[in-house]
Amino acid sequence: MPSISRMKLWFAVTIGLTLTLGALCAAQDTQSDFQKGVQLYEAGDLAAAAAAFDAALQKQPNDAVLLTWRGTVALGLGDNEGAVKFLNRAIQRDPDSEVAYNNLGNAYDALGKLDLAEHNYRLAIAKHPGYFDAHYNLANLKARQGDYVTAFNEYNRALHINPNDVDAHINFGYALQQTGETAKAVREYEAAHKIDPNHLIVLQGLGLLYLQQGDNDAALRAYKNALQLEPGSAEILLGLGTARYNGRDYEGAAGDLAKAAAALPDSYAAHYNLGLALGMLGRYAEAETHFRRCLEITPGDINSTNNLGWVLTNQERWAEAIPFFEQAVSAETPLETAYCNLAIACERSEQPDRALKYWQAGVRKFPKSAALLRGLANAQMDRDEKDQALTYYLRSLSIDDSSAEAHNNLGLIYLERGNLTEAVVHFRRAIVLQADHVYAINNLGAAFEKQGKTDEARQQYRKALEIQPDYEPAKKNLERLEQAAGQGQMTG
Repeated sequence: MPSISRMKLWFAVTIGLTLTLGALCAAQDTQSDFQKGVQLYEAGDLAAAAAAFDAALQKQPNDAVLLTWRGTVALGLGDNEGAVKFLNRAIQRDPDSEVAYNNLGNAYDALGKLDLAEHNYRLAIAKHPGYFDAHYNLANLKARQGDYVTAFNEYNRALHINPNDVDAHINFGYALQQTGETAKAVREYEAAHKIDPNHLIVLQGLGLLYLQQGDNDAALRAYKNALQLEPGSAEILLGLGTARYNGRDYEGAAGDLAKAAAALPDSYAAHYNLGLALGMLGRYAEAETHFRRCLEITPGDINSTNNLGWVLTNQERWAEAIPFFEQAVSAETPLETAYCNLAIACERSEQPDRALKYWQAGVRKFPKSAALLRGLANAQMDRDEKDQALTYYLRSLSIDDSSAEAHNNLGLIYLERGNLTEAVVHFRRAIVLQADHVYAINNLGAAFEKQGKTDEARQQYRKALEIQPDYEPAKKNLERLEQAAGQGQMTG
């Protein structure tokens, strides 16, 4: 007797069939029509199967087995109302048929009568608690409704009955993914992969999950294996290109994503990720084209707006970039980076007051942003407002201590104020963070010189000139020390 499991895969919808022939019809003269109907059904000729079962039902109109088969064929043909009629008649004749209840649940599900679908799945389970299909179908239904607690319980029960069902692992994994249970979702997809290593949907799902976990190597393997199964698939190339981008293989990413974008011209993700990859390669004009396409697909998208501004600034088109950054900061949920980009664009457009306004606005919106605090400190430094600059540098470094620029500038403030000990601390920290930071090296020499440590100062000036032989401040400082040393020797 047929039992239909609606295998609602989350990447593709298919219908899986679990056939349970059960007892043949009792009347001998219906046997040939019955067997013919089963054979046609199994061969996929549902219209001919329906005709064969109709012929059998003319002789045995109340046979529960025939009615269940006929209802199942109607379901396969998309005649959901007809399926309901046949399956209800089957249940009237055999109220203990878990298969009829399950398939009736599928018919109601297809009609959007979800309460009736759930009711019949539960009746099927009540008749046969170990019935995999009913547990699985109920799990899928509850997952679609967002009742993940019930769905998880039913997936677990289904997999306890049949632990080797790939589709149950996939759908369970997808449901877990929707609730943020990424690690558990990976577990289910990996279980499916062990059962069927060449399952395309499993490999694509694993690729996406590994990306979410930041495991780019595993994502690359999954997508490469998927691409072998379906060469040229735009969806797989999109995932593979994204994994390459995250792994900083920008050339490889651009190649894969260009193919994906060509095949999927309306895919926001393909154009957006391709724009990022091209931008990282310095191909800003090409990147601009793809970010503009993103805005055609998703008007007002702040990420595309911000990145379009970014590629314009990299083409020295500062004034053109400003309106895009302004859109990004005026959005309902503005981007932190958009404030930084907007303020920098204003600075480069020789609008320092406007830049300061945006640095301040950004800090108000994102008070724990080290980048914005550092930018505001730099702006205050340029205006010779050292007290305010000092405050913002300290706040910035309390959040993120990894900016050599901030440490160098903070050291300069301390150096000017005569706080040589603090100045040395920050210049040294800047050099630890960036060993070739000639400004910090030269400034450390200046701090040593003010402390009377001329040998240490001379050493720092020479070090700066080894890195950058034409660096004038270090040249002048070293020459002055050498001259002073020579004069001292002559006087002596």
